Amino acid sequence: MKTKQAFIGVGLGIAALLFTACGANNNPLGDATSPQPAQPGQTSAASAPVVVGSADFTESKILAEIYSQALKAKGVESSTKLGIGSREIYIKALQDQSISAVPEYTGNLLLHFDPSATATTAAEVDKALPDVLPSDLKSLKSSAAVNQDVYVVTKEFSAQHDITSLEDLQKIAATSTLGGPPELAKRAYGPPGLETIYGAKFKAFVPYPKYPPKISDLDSNKIQVATFFTTDAVIAEKGYIQLEDPQSMILPQNVVPLVRSDVAENQTAVAALEAVQAALTTEELMELDKKVDNDRQDPGQVAGEWLTSKSLA
Repeated sequence: MKTKQAFIGVGLGIAALLFTACGANNNPLGDATSPQPAQPGQTSAASAPVVVGSADFTESKILAEIYSQALKAKGVESSTKLGIGSREIYIKALQDQSISAVPEYTGNLLLHFDPSATATTAAEVDKALPDVLPSDLKSLKSSAAVNQDVYVVTKEFSAQHDITSLEDLQKIAATSTLGGPPELAKRAYGPPGLETIYGAKFKAFVPYPKYPPKISDLDSNKIQVATFFTTDAVIAEKGYIQLEDPQSMILPQNVVPLVRSDVAENQTAVAALEAVQAALTTEELMELDKKVDNDRQDPGQVAGEWLTSKSLA
């Protein structure tokens, strides 16, 4: 188990490093606001506004709003840049200073910078993460709140083929199609990991930038296996079967703020973000996601109400 990532790590690691390094001086957001120079008598870290970015999915947008509003409540100038895109894009945005902070997930962040990581527990991931980050990026304290990537099948497909674990996928992979976000195709816990760790090589992979078509195609058996997040309400609503991961291919994914080093030096900003981290729970993440996805509430409003309920704003 401890060496599982080594099978697929070398090639992915080189690709990730090249992707991150490429265009490091380019602004992937184009119109993003750069940090303003410090005023006389103030340090750069203490006075620079904090731009909180997010990936392009509901929970990331909510967390970015929570972080930004929590910073404002403590007197730190802050704004948001929501829906930037995949990890490969927003990491570049952090490094070229288009944004200052972003909500992240510990295990996937570790694998982004070290695809050969051997950590498997949350504690091991937390310990390993700071050592693999570039010098200009820092991870703050991780939260108890967890949102895992998870592979699912419909209840009918599970019963028909006796599939409850990723180990079972080798029975049907050659004649089945996997669906997930576009970036999953090259992730260590995506098709490369399924093939190397579980011996499951799928007939095809279909990328889905958005959820509704993926849900529809899974329900109609156009795809047989799909990935979601464990905090997605649709899993329970549809009765999907979450497949067990006995080899811990998918690492623990606790919520963690990833910030530029200048933000990490701002004690007021760090205190505000870590207060959020201490208050956040997995159950609340699920409720927040549901309010936006199912009830069509605004992420900023949902974030503000949660902060108020925790006396953080």
